[in-house]
Amino acid sequence: MNPKLILTALGFLTRLRMPAWVPFDPDSVACAARWFALIGLLLGALAAGLLWLLAPGLGQPLAVVLVLILLLLLTGAFHEDGLADTFDGFWGGWERQRKLAIMKDSQIGTYGVLSLIGCLAIKAVALSQLHLGLAMVALLASHAGGRTVAGLVPVLLPYARSDEGSKTPQRQRSPGFGDQLALMACGAAPLLLLPQEAAAVVALVWAGAFGFMSWLMHRHIRGYTGDTLGATEQVTECLTLIALVAMMNQGWL
Repeated sequence: MNPKLILTALGFLTRLRMPAWVPFDPDSVACAARWFALIGLLLGALAAGLLWLLAPGLGQPLAVVLVLILLLLLTGAFHEDGLADTFDGFWGGWERQRKLAIMKDSQIGTYGVLSLIGCLAIKAVALSQLHLGLAMVALLASHAGGRTVAGLVPVLLPYARSDEGSKTPQRQRSPGFGDQLALMACGAAPLLLLPQEAAAVVALVWAGAFGFMSWLMHRHIRGYTGDTLGATEQVTECLTLIALVAMMNQGWL
């Protein structure tokens, strides 16, 4: 475990300032991608701790909204931006090159706006419905799992763009076995806090998200981009929360 690369991953995925000695060259960021799920675990832990502090005094719904706002500020809406661009591109264009061009455009369209509204609504409502302890576990699992699933997509698909100006680290270095193992170990850690049956269901949800998003990327652009990895992370987060709410309502949790 290389502490420098963990800090590289933390600086890449958040707006936190890193010391000058932390490397951010393309090779270092590509190597640091194996720790993206660990950063998700750390962000989930921070969010869970804040929810635990705020919920007794403010009520869980308001505390959830404040936690979601904090996460957006802390990450710079990094993955949310990818979600909006992906929805705009996939459903705003007809041809592959047009879809890719739309995704690179800094302007946001109707599909992007609606995807963000829907995603944030799902998170807010789901985390408000879960009892406090389970909501804290949900934050850990959804953030770690989302970054695990997104990090594994380059194992299956090629990079979709041919331009050299991309900031997507995975295009420089496809995840090897060690990278995949680190991603999955960090992603699976929060599942130890759930009953075995519930953990198995969440793992199946992640596998389904991986398969569906990979199929969607192949169908629309025959590969992945940084935006589609961000969208995968957000979709996985939402599906994880939905699954936990459904299991709680069925008496599994």
